Amino acid sequence: MRLLFLMVLPLMLIAKVHSVKVEPLQIYHIKAAASGEVVFSDYTKESQVVHDAVIVGIDDKIDRATLKNIQKKTNNLQSIIKITKDSLQTAAAVMQIKRENYERIKNLSTKPRYEKNMRQAEYLAARQNYLATKEKLDNLLMQLADLQLQLTKTKDVISKKNPKISGYVYNIYPRVGDFVAMGAPLVDVADITKAKVTLYLSPQEIEGIKEKKIFINGKRVVGEFITLHRITDTNFITQYKAEIAIPAPKIFGKIVKVEIK
Repeated sequence: MRLLFLMVLPLMLIAKVHSVKVEPLQIYHIKAAASGEVVFSDYTKESQVVHDAVIVGIDDKIDRATLKNIQKKTNNLQSIIKITKDSLQTAAAVMQIKRENYERIKNLSTKPRYEKNMRQAEYLAARQNYLATKEKLDNLLMQLADLQLQLTKTKDVISKKNPKISGYVYNIYPRVGDFVAMGAPLVDVADITKAKVTLYLSPQEIEGIKEKKIFINGKRVVGEFITLHRITDTNFITQYKAEIAIPAPKIFGKIVKVEIK
């Protein structure tokens, strides 16, 4: 029995060495958020690291013309609103004067009826002018809010047609002249600031894992668990999936031997 255990022990130790591929920390699949003709596709950036770069651009000429028109309307409307606000202040001041003139004489028996009526009419006219100007201003402000919403939406469409990308450009799909529908793949970009390895761990390896160390090709590395499932995997039904972030190598895709002990 002891001999059998000694024969099985090396196999148990070997089973804890995981041969896995070193992959980028994350690969993002950038898809078209708007449909249209591809007018820009910079294939020279494939296999390069970029920062806030537009790699694929979709035709946005109409959107930019719309944006320019909305901006012009917005500027004009803001000028009108400024004038209307000044008019409202003037109307409020005139209304106050007319009201005070009327209030001063309305109870005086020495003032004739026609003068009281005239002052009252002046006050009511001034009040009506104030209310009309205020209503005009309210409508103008609503129009401005609508224009600002259109402005935001148009800018969003233009931004979606020219997505900015940061990372390692892995794949570029469309070429100039292609028509892409919403949801069509544009670019795959990888985060290579770190790497990751995916393991399927046994219950014995999971036990006390926070105190265990990570070894790659026999050397200890500083790594951290990105994910550590507490439910067994659907394919490897007796094992637990774990993803570990490790320092980025010069070349990704190599097979390494990982131990957790």
